[in-house]
Formats: sequence, C-alpha cells, structure tokens
Amino acid sequence: MRRSEPIIIGGGGIAGLAAAISLARAGYASRVLEQAASFEEVGAGLQLGPNAMRAVDALGLADLMAPKLVAPRAIEIRDGLSGRLLTKVPLGETITERFGAPYRVAHRADLLAALLQAARNEVLITLQPGRTITGVTQDESGIRLALADGSALSAPALIGADGVHSAVRAALAGDGPPAYANQTLYRALIARNKAPAPAADDLVSLWLCPGGHVVHYPVSGGAKVNIVAAFDSHWHEPGWGSHGSKRALQTAFGLVCSELAAVLDATDRWLKWAAVDRRPAQQWGRGPVTLIGDAAHPVLPYLAQGAAMALEDAVVLGRKLDQGNELAAAFRAFEAERQPRTAMMQRQCRRVGRAYHARGPLRLARNVVLKLMSLERSYGQMAWIYNWR
Repeated sequence: MRRSEPIIIGGGGIAGLAAAISLARAGYASRVLEQAASFEEVGAGLQLGPNAMRAVDALGLADLMAPKLVAPRAIEIRDGLSGRLLTKVPLGETITERFGAPYRVAHRADLLAALLQAARNEVLITLQPGRTITGVTQDESGIRLALADGSALSAPALIGADGVHSAVRAALAGDGPPAYANQTLYRALIARNKAPAPAADDLVSLWLCPGGHVVHYPVSGGAKVNIVAAFDSHWHEPGWGSHGSKRALQTAFGLVCSELAAVLDATDRWLKWAAVDRRPAQQWGRGPVTLIGDAAHPVLPYLAQGAAMALEDAVVLGRKLDQGNELAAAFRAFEAERQPRTAMMQRQCRRVGRAYHARGPLRLARNVVLKLMSLERSYGQMAWIYNWR
C-alpha cells in the first residue's frame, strides 16, 4: 500500500466504486462515503460499447458482469410515426472485429452489484453508507469535510464522485446547480416474456419521433427489457424516482406507429426524471481534490455514454496514480487527459439529442441521411468514442 491514510471518495455509485477499485489496484486505500443507507443503484439500462467494455475489463469486472450482460445483434433505428426502418448497425462479431472489443447491454443495478462485490473483496477499500458530505474546506493544513450528521473528517485527498448535484463540486468550483435541459425521461423495466414483440428481440431499438424518442433492449441476462422514453418538456423536479403517468407519456408522443404504441402501453409502472446538463468545466480540482463522473461532466443520455465516461475516468485516474506521481500532480494529469474527451462528449450528446427530437423538414432530412448512411460511415462516426483505450 502506498499510503496509510485513505483517500476519501464522496459518492458510492458507479463512479465512486469504480474509482475505489482503480485506486486499490494502484496501491491506494480509500474510504467511500455514500449518502444512502445502502449501496443501491437506481436508473435505467446501460449500453456498454467497446470503450466501456475495455474499462470493465481493466477494472477486473468482466467475469462478475458476464452472467448479466446481453449481446444484442444490432441497433435498429426506426421512424416512430411510420415504423419504417431508417438504418441498422450490426453489432456482435462485426463490431468486435471493427473495434477490438464487444458491445453489450446491461442494467445499471447489475453493474453496480459487480462493482460492489469487487470493492468488498478489496482490503484497501472501506465502504461507509449513510454518510453525506455537506461541506468541504481546503487550506494549507489539509482537507476538512463536514457531514450531515454533524461530524467532520479530515483527508489527505478527496475525489468527488457525488453526482450531478455534487456537494464537492459546489465547494470546489462554486458554479451553481446544473441546468434543466427541458426534457423529461421515463423509464420502465418489464419481464421479457411479457414484452410486446417489438421489444422482445435481441436488439437495441431506437424510435425517433417529433420532439422525443424511445429506446429499448434486453437486460439482466435477457430476463427483462429496459425501456426509456424521452420527450421535450418543461417539467422540472429533482430526483430519479417520481411516478410517471402512462397517459401523460402517451399524450406526449401522440399518434405513433402500432409497434411503438404497444411498447408504450406495455406497463403502467413508469418512473420519470428531468434531464439536467452543465457546460464543460474548465476546472475539476485544486490541490489533492478532483471530480469524476457526473460530478465533473454530466452528459445527456443520447449517446449512451454516461456510465462509460465514469468507468473511463476511474481507469485513467488509477493509471495516473500508479505512475507514482504526488497526489495533486496525478489529479492534474488525470484532468488534463479527461477534460477534452468529456467536453466533446457533452457537446455531441446535445447535438444528437436535437437530431433525435427533430420536427418538420429537419426530421425528414434526418431520416434521409440515416437511410443513405453506410455501415462504414456509421462506425466511423462512433470511432472517436469506441477506440478509447
């Protein structure tokens, strides 16, 4: 072990646990403070492209994740009004051969379970649920954390992995809360054997509608289907767990093709959340403090890269520490490598979201472009993401 006093990681979600595992592999002890009473992941499914699968492998999670992963045959993009196929991108062996790693889908809870098991098996990691960071002070004497229970902690270093509403970021950057993106997202998880035919296949299916889109694919080893629907809206409310009205969802999408209508009608149990966004930050850290994951660079979900960016962050951070640099220097090196990529991801997700939700002539032009797009061009547009190593 390189340090006797553990680095504190604020947040025990995907970013925080992945960071703890990566630090342990570099010989650093950590204490993971999670505000919830237990380490649980809520949310929708995950698309794990070749870049994310490389990170999963680098963190030693491949065997733990394998039983829960699904290998979809292809991504199919359809017009949500007519049902017409706009483009099909083969996955399977085709994408593995092209990018050197597979494409898989999973549920967030399954990824978190694998991270949690790996963390519990690591003697350098201490997990502490029910600990909420409310304030951070930093001076020449070190880092001091105020907790919600009135206690305080000191730390040699701090990694803020506490999500889009990060208290660590608020103390460090003081750049205010994230902005609502004026989009509402619904999510549902249904048994695959009860799913309508369009949602039961081994596909990532994406339906593009005026002002919204729907994506669905099998998860949990193929036993369930994850459905996410996003549409333009001014509804704002914090959190991931608000009840979503199926009638409101169907009203938002209006008259869609029968296949998509069956997907939206497949369950009455929808949860909803309001999408939030931030502009790329110029500073993630100061001294022995840094940010990772959504605390540093929240991304809209339109390229399915939020979890992947957190996993990549963790791998790079561990690598910088493994090079033997002093903590602050390692953190600055990590930030210098990650900031350009994640800033580009934030910008590209906004652009893709606008294209997905296009209306009128722009929608028709988008459909023509997708119909004419070759497989090589489809892969070429994603190469900057999937070629990460």
